[in-house]
Amino acid sequence: MKSYRKWFKVTLILIALPLLAIAGINFYIDPLWNFDHAHRFNQMQMSFNERQQKTNHLTFTGEKYDALLLGSSRITYINQADFPDQQVYNYAVNNMLPSEYPAYIDYAVKCNQREFETIYIGLDFFATNRNLTLPNRFEDPEFYINTANRFGCRYFTLLSTDTLRYSWQNFNASRKGAEINFAYNRHNCKSLLPGSQEEKQQRIAQNLEWYGKEAYGVNYSYESPREILSTIKKKHPGTRIIIFTTPEAQPLFELIINHNLINDYKRWIRDCVLVNGELYDFMTPNSITTSLDNYYDASHVYPETGTLMAKRLSGAETHTIPENFGVRVTLENLEKHLQQIR
Repeated sequence: MKSYRKWFKVTLILIALPLLAIAGINFYIDPLWNFDHAHRFNQMQMSFNERQQKTNHLTFTGEKYDALLLGSSRITYINQADFPDQQVYNYAVNNMLPSEYPAYIDYAVKCNQREFETIYIGLDFFATNRNLTLPNRFEDPEFYINTANRFGCRYFTLLSTDTLRYSWQNFNASRKGAEINFAYNRHNCKSLLPGSQEEKQQRIAQNLEWYGKEAYGVNYSYESPREILSTIKKKHPGTRIIIFTTPEAQPLFELIINHNLINDYKRWIRDCVLVNGELYDFMTPNSITTSLDNYYDASHVYPETGTLMAKRLSGAETHTIPENFGVRVTLENLEKHLQQIR
């Protein structure tokens, strides 16, 4: 009997030790953002599932914010700390579409335990195509929200070998101490590093090909954001909603003209202003969008330009922001702005 008990204890220990080791490493590195500790070995966080990672962070950390920032990958590179006098949470993720905004806003408000003073919403013109087919398929917001709220979720994932794989990647990246493209730090700040000019030209060519076929091609059909924006405003009447267009490089804007979509573009600007009363336009050609030096490819500006956007949106005017970058369009100057676009 004693030998049986000894065998049983040894077996339990042999099973438990590897599981404890996996759980310990996953907790220490925390690639799913289930906890809030930061140290030198988890400073680099790969963005393998931004929707789940950011939803987890809001769910479990308990931090409170004054403002919320939403948008696609173009907005992920705006540093949430660049908004003066506001604690902002950047909830932007890869290929986030306007149809996802209401659910993520509602959940962020729930986690924040109070309404936000301001909600900043980045809008992409390509998302107005009702027939748009994205290269990546994502679940509805409810999937990620329900996953985060599943009983014991953040503890069960500590035992996952898939999580361990990401922990090991993050550990190795952090240990080397060098920035990695598209990686976050523990303050929700994402890196975007310039490559060679040849690489940039290849990325721009790929962008133009995809947008020309999939976003602005023969299947384009305009879908107004008015209903979604109206829904957000009605649900959050005490919150200031600031919407803005995302800056595309001039070659990408020229596709809109070449595909005879400029009237749809102006209609988009008009719809946004009529619903919200104001819009910050970073996209209509300006000092930033006409210089490829500001771009990683044709649609993503570097974080330094994101800093200018944050300051313009928050009203922290400085002499470093070009006057024509982020023009505030209101009901009063809407028609004049549309005429300038023409």
